Amino acid sequence: MSPGTMSLFRTLAWVQSWVDIWGSHPRVTLIDLGGRRNPLEMVYLLDHRIKGIIPVTSLVVVGNGFADFNLPRAEYNNLDSLLLLAGGREQLFKELIRLPWNQWALTDLSPGVIDESFSALSEKFGAKVIAPKVEVSYRIKSDEISRYKAQLSSSVRAKYFNRKSKLSEYGCIELLELSSTQDFFQLLNEFHRLRWGRPCYSPQSMEFLSLFIERIRGEGGRPIMQLLQVAGETVSVLFDVVWNGVRYNFQSGYFENKFPQIALGSLHFGIAIEQALANGLAYDLLAGTGKNSNYKQKIATDEINMISTVLARGWLKRLYWAYGKK
Repeated sequence: MSPGTMSLFRTLAWVQSWVDIWGSHPRVTLIDLGGRRNPLEMVYLLDHRIKGIIPVTSLVVVGNGFADFNLPRAEYNNLDSLLLLAGGREQLFKELIRLPWNQWALTDLSPGVIDESFSALSEKFGAKVIAPKVEVSYRIKSDEISRYKAQLSSSVRAKYFNRKSKLSEYGCIELLELSSTQDFFQLLNEFHRLRWGRPCYSPQSMEFLSLFIERIRGEGGRPIMQLLQVAGETVSVLFDVVWNGVRYNFQSGYFENKFPQIALGSLHFGIAIEQALANGLAYDLLAGTGKNSNYKQKIATDEINMISTVLARGWLKRLYWAYGKK
């Protein structure tokens, strides 16, 4: 099933957990379009400033952050539940146009959500799709592991798959899975502080993800909080979620330059990819690039273009046009 029709980030587990943590945030004005307390039918209004200067109100689909309301990223977004509620695109526009927003923020949409008819319909209701931005997510399709590895360059194969024997020279290699989100996120944050100078997740984000992890099991998902240990020491951690035939990588953390000629993060990814393909799963690296290079592009077999844009209206639409954003 394609990301455009089903998304891990539009599951009830993700969106309900979002509402539980941020639905009562002082900056969030939650709107239940269906009136049935179904979080998949909710949007919210967010007041913020463009470039820290111009005050605007943005309409955002629940489950996503926007602008300076920086939350765990949701990808492969769609409007399926809202369209189902409204009965179609035009009916949805009629419902949303009554709300007091300057722009409707649509982030990390799956392919096909925004098309020419969507743009034409927005103009019919006095709004304009402004400067759509494309960002690529990266996926390794389900395949025989030997066939997948054969597609890679020799240097990439060595970095991700062939240096486990060299790593074993430093001690016994073990893979462990934690069940405690608190213990795991503490380790992940420690690795991120070492590498980036700041934690990976805030306390609220950890609470949100803990709820999501607990609930996604009820929708057929399996969270993986994996430790790679060498001689009893944890040297790398990986946070993945298996759902609907895909293993998604959310975050990783590891020691840099711990052992000569061994990239622990890459090697741990290689192990996870082997596990996924051995179980008939695709492995999704999601969007973004690495600290020093776009490592995802080097190991992915598929690239998926996600679209982020805003639909502006009124004075803000005219302002965007004046500054050349069309």
